[in-house]
Amino acid sequence: MNHNYNNINSSILLSNESSNTISLSKSSISVFIELPFILLTIIFAMFYVILIIIRPTFRRNKLNWFTVNVCIASVLLSINVLSMNIGRQFNVPNYIPCRVQGFLIIMSASQLMYSHCVVSFSRLLTIVYASKHFFRTKLCVWTCIGFGWLFALLVSLIYLFVDGFLCLTLTKSRFLPFYTLFTNLILPAIIVAVCNIRILWHVRRSSRQTHATNGKKRGCYIRDIRLVKIMIISFGIVFTGWVPIILLQTFALYTLMNSSLGVYFQILLSLTMLHGVLFLIYTNPPVRLFIKQIVVKRYRNIQYSTVFITIQHNIHLISNR
Repeated sequence: MNHNYNNINSSILLSNESSNTISLSKSSISVFIELPFILLTIIFAMFYVILIIIRPTFRRNKLNWFTVNVCIASVLLSINVLSMNIGRQFNVPNYIPCRVQGFLIIMSASQLMYSHCVVSFSRLLTIVYASKHFFRTKLCVWTCIGFGWLFALLVSLIYLFVDGFLCLTLTKSRFLPFYTLFTNLILPAIIVAVCNIRILWHVRRSSRQTHATNGKKRGCYIRDIRLVKIMIISFGIVFTGWVPIILLQTFALYTLMNSSLGVYFQILLSLTMLHGVLFLIYTNPPVRLFIKQIVVKRYRNIQYSTVFITIQHNIHLISNR
């Protein structure tokens, strides 16, 4: 009887160890797949931000500062996710309280989501209330961006006072996941949808008048609408990456989170962040043209240097004969 009982206990222990090993290996795989995506996101986003800042032509275009804001938020979120994954994977001691870690991640994620809301709201003011000069100034742009950062900070402050998803305690609040679902997904989606529906309705209503009166004004509208469409797609990309992760945490589906499906969702999040940054770079024609010119010029220089070295080598061979 005791012998059978010991066998049962040993089998349970072995099954627990094997399940832990499997979950650990899946976590390791996801971290090593996510790592290049996160690093590339940081590199491309920082490259874009630096390029906009150092080039006066790009810097004078106030619309570029909205995409810079999105890229900065992507960098902050990528750095937080990267540090968290490295700490878990390599058992690096972390002396930062779990509430502060959760606040930093949620705040950067909120900023990434609300940076798209800032673009939609600013374009709403610019297009619908075009007669107001202040709405088309850089001061208005910086005011909207600053308000977006402040709002993302305020909605994330609760994580400093309540145990969140990074705290390994039994006193986690069940309210907090639903709060995160609303503030990080539902509310940004509502803001983006309402602002853009209002913009498209206004443009459709006034398109005939604009076409008949002022071609320059119509060109400004076309440029604004193009930015709105770009930011809608960018928001959709980021939204797609965040939906599975937040839903799993909201409804406490920890079994799925530790399964292969959860690993795919984590990889999807890092992949969508990279895709969002590359999409912003690609959809900026002056930046894309500038990068293309640099690549073509560098390729031609390499070709010229290769030809020059080959000619020198042939001349050296002929002279030795």
